[in-house]
Formats: sequence, C-alpha cells, structure tokens
Amino acid sequence: MIQNTLLFFLSCFITLLFSFNEPAPSKTIEFSFYTETIKIPYDPEIVINQRVKLEEEYIVQFYKKMERAPYQSVLSELRTAKHQYQLNDWLFYELVEKTVNKVFMGKGTSYKVLATWFLMSKLHYDTRLAFLGNTAYLYVKTLDNIYETPMIEEKGSRYFGLTELQYKRTKRSKAIYLLNFIATPNGKPFSLAFNRLPALQSTIEQKDFSFQWREKKYKVVAEVDKTLVEIMRKYPIIDESGYIKVPFSDNLKNTLIRQLGAIIKDKPIRLQLEILSSFTRSAFQYKEDEAYFGRSKPMIREEVFHYAYSDCEDRSAVFYGLVDELLHLPMLVIAFSDHLTIAVALKDSIGTAIRHKGKNYYICDPTGPSNSSEIGYPPKGYERKSFEILLD
Repeated sequence: MIQNTLLFFLSCFITLLFSFNEPAPSKTIEFSFYTETIKIPYDPEIVINQRVKLEEEYIVQFYKKMERAPYQSVLSELRTAKHQYQLNDWLFYELVEKTVNKVFMGKGTSYKVLATWFLMSKLHYDTRLAFLGNTAYLYVKTLDNIYETPMIEEKGSRYFGLTELQYKRTKRSKAIYLLNFIATPNGKPFSLAFNRLPALQSTIEQKDFSFQWREKKYKVVAEVDKTLVEIMRKYPIIDESGYIKVPFSDNLKNTLIRQLGAIIKDKPIRLQLEILSSFTRSAFQYKEDEAYFGRSKPMIREEVFHYAYSDCEDRSAVFYGLVDELLHLPMLVIAFSDHLTIAVALKDSIGTAIRHKGKNYYICDPTGPSNSSEIGYPPKGYERKSFEILLD
C-alpha cells in the first residue's frame, strides 16, 4: 500500500516537472488559408533573439538555438491541420510558410526562411539551406520532374527551390553557397502529386456549356470549385501526366458527370466515346497557353471549366477523367512532339490500333476538329508521326 502511494506521488511529481519544462502555448495566431480559417496556438519563446548573419557558423547556431525553443506544439498543430484538410506536400508547405509569417511577424525575410527551413526539417523533409549575399534559399529533395524552377543536385539527389518561387523566380547571375550542415540526412522527399483533393471548403461557380454530337445539340451545367482554381494559380509546373489524374471535384461529379452520364446511357461504347470526344472538342474555346496566359499553364480538370480557353493538354485531362468516371476503360496518354491526346482500349476495332501490352488502343482526340465526331484515328497530319506513351 505504501509502495503504491509512493509510486502515485512520484508519477504526479514527474508530470508536474514536465509541465513546468514544457509550458502551454500562451498566444494564438489566426489567418486565412484559402477558404479556411486556421488558428495555431504557440509559445512566444519560439521567437528566438538572434541576428541573422548568412554565414555557415551563424546559420547552424540559429538552427541549434531553435532546437532548444518550444517548437513542438507548432509542429503538432501543423500535422493536425495537414491531416484534417488532407493537404499534399505543396499545400502543407504553404501552410507552414503562412504560419511562419504570422509567428515571426516583424522579422526579416532571411530569418523567416531559416525558420521555415527549421520547421520543414523537423517535419522530416530532406532539406538544404543555401545563401547568397543577404538572401537565404530553402531547397527540398524531390523525385518529381519540376519545370521553370531552379534546381540543385547533390550526390545523385535533386532539390528544388521552394523560396525561389517566393522570390518570383528571380534569375541569379552567381552561384549560391550550399550549407554544409544537413538537418535531416534521412529525410523524406517532397512530392507535388495530387493523389486526392484537399478537404477545403468549396467556392462554387456555375457554368453552362453546349456541344454538338452529329446533328444533335446538348447543354449541360457544371458547378466548378474555384478553390481548386485558386490553389493552382501558384502551383509549380510538373509533368503533363501529373495533371491528367487529378480528380474531378465532388461538385463537378454531381453536376457535369451526372448529366453526361444520362446522355450516353444505354448507347454502344463507340457512340459513348464519340459523345465524350464531341464534348471536349466543342464545349471549350481553344487557345495556346502563351497566347492566353503569357506563359506555360497546364491545367487540372477543374480549371478547364473555369477559364475561357484551353489547349490539347487541358482537354486531354478532362477527357481522361470523363472516360475513367463513366466508362472505366484503360487509356494511354499519347504525346506527339507538339500535341497531346488520349487512346482508349477497346475489344472491337474502330480504326487504327495502337498495340500496347496485349491491348488495342484507339485514339479519341479530345481537341478537334470541333465539328467532327470521328474517333479511332490519329489527328490529321499526325498519321505517320512518332509518339511517346506518357501514361498507361
């Protein structure tokens, strides 16, 4: 009995001791994150008093000093938000960056970059810190192909500049210095894949679309999630195949997909593919990215329904999604040197087959001609051109 009592008091003492060593957060930041309001409590002692000097010794000192600061509660809140809102790595980084800007408000840009580097490292990403003059740069390891963003290579691994995007892709004429200190030698790579859509509140935009199949005209209504459009405004450019499989929002599924499903219902597969091809060919206006946006701008499906113009890459993403949702047929993403298209696997012959892994695939070009419903053949002028299979 005495022994149990002593153990009880000892347990209470240890709990009390740790509670003194790890004081509860006493401040809370609040900010908008797309359509959500984020609140993160934190201990103000996390804001360490150290002048940022971009030299190896001082940067390492900053990191070590941050390790002794009460940062764990912030990490815990960030991980909770990541899970709650189903954020991929890019959205999670944006959340970390917004958190740093609020918690370390009043500090200089380089200080905030170092703080972001520290938190991303403690979140177990494989990071690198670089600097040049009065500017610090945060890099993170990736296995993805990322374009129009500065990259560095080290020991066979590739790192892309997160803060290079923040600095609006400023061109540097000089090489940057890479910090010898590695915060997370066994850290995980950073991925830009959208395996699932984030669980953020939707902002609905209703759009009407009309298209013609053979001699008949149709009208459909689509509800577009503008939150996804906003997310993609600053999204780094990745491989074309990375946009193809980004799913439709529930809003588009419950409106557009339902209506198109009713139109093609009970028709033979060939006619269903004709109708879906006719939709992507004639429901949208065509314009190249450079002419419309002034830059390269691959789109996910949701964006195609928001913007006034789209090109072959964008139409391919939509058509791929429609066939996947409504027909559940295997597909190939076909890349010519200057054109992207889709081929669908069919048992019956409908044209010129592409033989791949024991199946016959037939091109159902989602882009044009807008007044044609013909499928099964390469687009005019591409009959003899070589191509690459990007996705199967």
